[in-house]
Amino acid sequence: MSRKLHFAWFGAPGAGYWNLPSAKQYDWRQGALYMDIAKLCESAFLDMVLFADIPAIPTAYGGSNDHYVKHGYEVHLDPAPILAMMGGVTRHLGLGATLSTSLYPPFLLARMMGTLDHLTAGRTAWNVVTSASASAAQNYGQDNLPEHDERYDIADEYLDLVRKLWDSWAPDAVLEDLERDIFADPAKVKPVNFAGKYFKSRGPLTVPALPQRHPVIVMAGTSPRGQRFAVGNADMVIAHKNSVQDMRTYATQLRAQLEQAGRDPASCKIFFSIKPVMGDTPAEAEAKWAENYANAPVESGLSYLSGTLAMDMMPFDLDKPLPPDLPVQGMIGKLLQYTQAKKDMTLREIAKHEAMHETFPICGTPEQVADIIEATAEEGGADGFHFRAKVGDIGYLTEIATKLMPILRKRGLARSSYAGGTLRENLFAF
Repeated sequence: MSRKLHFAWFGAPGAGYWNLPSAKQYDWRQGALYMDIAKLCESAFLDMVLFADIPAIPTAYGGSNDHYVKHGYEVHLDPAPILAMMGGVTRHLGLGATLSTSLYPPFLLARMMGTLDHLTAGRTAWNVVTSASASAAQNYGQDNLPEHDERYDIADEYLDLVRKLWDSWAPDAVLEDLERDIFADPAKVKPVNFAGKYFKSRGPLTVPALPQRHPVIVMAGTSPRGQRFAVGNADMVIAHKNSVQDMRTYATQLRAQLEQAGRDPASCKIFFSIKPVMGDTPAEAEAKWAENYANAPVESGLSYLSGTLAMDMMPFDLDKPLPPDLPVQGMIGKLLQYTQAKKDMTLREIAKHEAMHETFPICGTPEQVADIIEATAEEGGADGFHFRAKVGDIGYLTEIATKLMPILRKRGLARSSYAGGTLRENLFAF
């Protein structure tokens, strides 16, 4: 039997599923959808829900917002308040928000994530991103974003400050001593007086020491600079890869870098993206996958890719591969994903897969999908997988929760209970 794996539900809370069947049951702008998602994920013993965030309606594709608004692409709610609602209807499920070091003031983020960690009794994760969108920068009063690698330099200092703010209260500072009328020991609550190259903050935080001390730190950097950032900071990384060999290469390299940096390689969990297509028979699953691929709108994938790379894909030839040396300032790892390992993929094929939210095709019966997941984890070096889907596609989530996860649990590949009270305890229980 293979080792036990971790699983997460990943997507962005927003309008992206407005034309799916589940949109008739739920309004994506209201809390009922997200609370039901949380309860369903917890019933399947998933480790966490991880929300992406798009803090601007992009202009990358075609130079305007028009395409994105017309089709409801990248129209998203703020993940943080939604997670607070989801935390109120669950007791064990981890709750992760994507928040940008290029946009949020460090004190604001430290306070918000600290509050969420208290509200959920220690179940939060922060997916750290540096952002790639000039539109997002302009929404927050900036003209543009710094260059790719400098954004990571900024993020290193940002995390240093945020951690100091979380640590500005000692774990035993709060006394709540009614007899002496003392809430907390002032000697154990200190300003941080931080003054770096990019940020300044006096502190202390207004939030006492967090249940987890720090939220679980998640990152998705796959560029060389992004990997160095993850090695120095991450508890968990998420990556989108096109093959088992790509996964193995990434996992081997990252764990070697962790060891070289003096970290236990097991101290950073590696999750890969999957979106299995299932049917009652192999033929049914294959037909469903083929239908999904045929119906995947190329323009949707192009617009998503344009926003991710921070470069308009409209001028490029759909029937040729992307040039590997594009001077992108967005997610360089996304470019490498399609130009290093899949050199012969045309832009049309790339767009199709991005529109499907799927880069590593898996299809079959639930039993066959479980076989593939088991083999992929063994060969690819995964600690876990995140199901990448339109977050409001509760029909697909129900299929995963009721058909696939029970098989994985029966085989000992997925948890059948939560080991601890906090996300960190559950994530590192195995």
